[in-house]
Amino acid sequence: MRAPILKEKILRELAVKGETSVKELLAKFKVNRPYLYRILRSLESNGAIILEMGKIKVVDKKALLYTWGEEKRKIFQVIKGATYRVRPKKVRDFVVFSGTSALWVLGKVLEPSFGTAYIKKDDFDMLKQIGIKREGYPIRFYSYDEDVFNYTIGIRGYRIATIEQIIADSIGEGMYTRIIEELLEEIEQWKR
Repeated sequence: MRAPILKEKILRELAVKGETSVKELLAKFKVNRPYLYRILRSLESNGAIILEMGKIKVVDKKALLYTWGEEKRKIFQVIKGATYRVRPKKVRDFVVFSGTSALWVLGKVLEPSFGTAYIKKDDFDMLKQIGIKREGYPIRFYSYDEDVFNYTIGIRGYRIATIEQIIADSIGEGMYTRIIEELLEEIEQWKR
């Protein structure tokens, strides 16, 4: 099984933007039209988006994020990531926290253990040096998608992924709890 990385990039773009066009997605991701339309029609049948005249509008963000979370679960099954025991403060300058580790930064969970963090391939040597000491929390580091660095926010000196990415990664990690529902409600309140 291949990891649906390109599909994740499309889902991220839809979740973050809310509205876009088929033309923009085709140009940005260099994807072939039939593949993109398969993804979009699937999302439309789930009620997550409306596709009309080449324009895409997200109408049910929750459905979109749960679909993305399921795709994320497939990615995590194929791409295992590297787990290191680290103190988040020591790696915050060169990683993006997501999933449970970002929920920790947001104060939603007590510890970042087995959360997700993204790292650029060039920074793995620094991570290995920090992780050698084996003190801190086990966090899974992934370098398969450096595009996530373009979708971040800063909180308390940490760089975290967008809320949408955090939710998808949390679902992919296997977390189905009240916390995800609370975050979804917060997203809706931010829009108002």
